[in-house]
Amino acid sequence: MPTITLPDGSQKQFDSPVSLHQVAESIGPGLAKAALAGRVDDVLVDTSHTIENDSDLSIITAKDDDGVEVLRHSCAHLMAQAVQQLFPTAQVTIGPTVEDGFYYDFAYERPFTPEDLESIEKRMTDLSRENLTVERSLMSRDEAIELFKQKGEDYKVQIIEDIPNEQDLSFYQQGDFVDLCRGPHIPNTGKLQAFKLTKVAGAYWRGDSRNEMLQRIYGTAWPDKKSLKQYINRLAEAEKRDHRKLGKKFDLFHTQEESPGMVFWHPKGWTLYQIIMQYMSQVFKDNEYQEVHTP
Repeated sequence: MPTITLPDGSQKQFDSPVSLHQVAESIGPGLAKAALAGRVDDVLVDTSHTIENDSDLSIITAKDDDGVEVLRHSCAHLMAQAVQQLFPTAQVTIGPTVEDGFYYDFAYERPFTPEDLESIEKRMTDLSRENLTVERSLMSRDEAIELFKQKGEDYKVQIIEDIPNEQDLSFYQQGDFVDLCRGPHIPNTGKLQAFKLTKVAGAYWRGDSRNEMLQRIYGTAWPDKKSLKQYINRLAEAEKRDHRKLGKKFDLFHTQEESPGMVFWHPKGWTLYQIIMQYMSQVFKDNEYQEVHTP
């Protein structure tokens, strides 16, 4: 008979173990619909998580930072599912969240093109509209290794083989896609409405240059399309102010591949540089600072 304590101090009692989603429903249908995850005694869990004992509970929505993080993590899975449907021979590796977005690394026989990204994004939209249920399950290490060997997922097998033998592993499945993951994740793919794939970059497997090069697809995801549009606009404005573009546009400097990190100043750029340095030196002098110089 668990007693659930909510953030405002109010309590709810239940006659038997109860899922986080059921608690949200008991508070109101709006909260139940908006719930993405929750914190039970400060542990982040899925809405399907069963609460058996007296617990403190916070229900997480897209208004919370944790909620946005869960959205982005789930969007990485959605992208991986789309990639595997469109490119069946592609192998998935890892797919975490990063600032303002997410990425997933893939092994594939050819580079992904801008047209590929458009196709992947479209398939992601289709999968979102299917409103696929996201289900969590546990599996032993040996069972997991056998599953991914059958799927031909060599990288996943390597990851699982590094996990201690006695540890049960959690998996998330949506439709035909299953992935090793600690979670939590959103309850269904229909929650993912505002996302954009942004670029492809190279990444070594496990960050080691001695390993094979993978392809890292980056994306961003937001609680709503308005927030997504605002973010894309901010990126566009930042790109306009990119010093590399400004240097070329105003004939200030250039860089060369043969000397990465070195700036080759043009006459106008060098003049501007000297003016700024002279100004800084005067400010230091006026404020009784002593200048030093290093190689």
